[in-house]
Formats: sequence, structure tokens, C-alpha cells
Amino acid sequence: MKKFLVFAFLALILSLTLTACGGQSNHVTLNVTATDSGYDSKTYTVPAGAEVTLNLTNNGAVQHEFAVLKLGQHVTPPFGEKDEDKILWELDGVDPGTTKSDTFTAPTEPGEYDVICGIPGHIEMGMIATLIVK
Repeated sequence: MKKFLVFAFLALILSLTLTACGGQSNHVTLNVTATDSGYDSKTYTVPAGAEVTLNLTNNGAVQHEFAVLKLGQHVTPPFGEKDEDKILWELDGVDPGTTKSDTFTAPTEPGEYDVICGIPGHIEMGMIATLIVK
């Protein structure tokens, strides 16, 4: 009986430990597909402060990128050097037919952040989205 109680106690502790660890995960993965006319979604949602891995697959015929602008910043086409300081984080240089990945920390301030492809002419073709930080 004593062995059973010890085993039950250890099982309970292990269960609580695993539950606590599983509930604290603050990592998300965004799988995004780009074509020459836009991204596969108009919105992407991540938790505030989360570690975000972005996997950007380019199904288009030309290079693309995924640039997250700072909160409250917007770009009036055409995108240019005047807009570079508006970028919070970007994954650039994704060649046609490839997938490129990188990890960033989502902003801690909740809100809606513009996402663009800053390659000339791409915003005009519809390469814009919103990153919603909750």
C-alpha cells in the first residue's frame, strides 16, 4: 500500500509539472505563403511578447518579403528609403519556389501592425496584411 501511495504521489507531481510547462508555452509558428498578388491571409494573429517563427513560402515568380511595421506606422506607396525606419522586423530575400524561416519576438504592446512586401511595386499589387498582437 505504501508503494502505491508513493507512486500515486509521484504521478500527481509529474502530471502537475507537465501541465504547468505545457501551459506556459509562448512560441508560435506562422506559415505564410506569398504569391505575386499577395499573402495567403489578410490577418495573422500572435500573442504579445511571443517568440514567433515565420516560415515564408514564395509561390510567386519574383522575390518577396514579409516586413512588420512599427505600431501606428503605415506606408503610402511606393515603398522607399523614406519608409525603412518604419520597419520593426522583416524577413527578406525569399526567392521564388523557396521557403525561408526566421524567428522574432512579437511586440509586447497589443494592436494591429501593418505587414508589407517592401519590394518596389508589390504593395500596389496587394502585398499587404495585418499582424494582430493580442
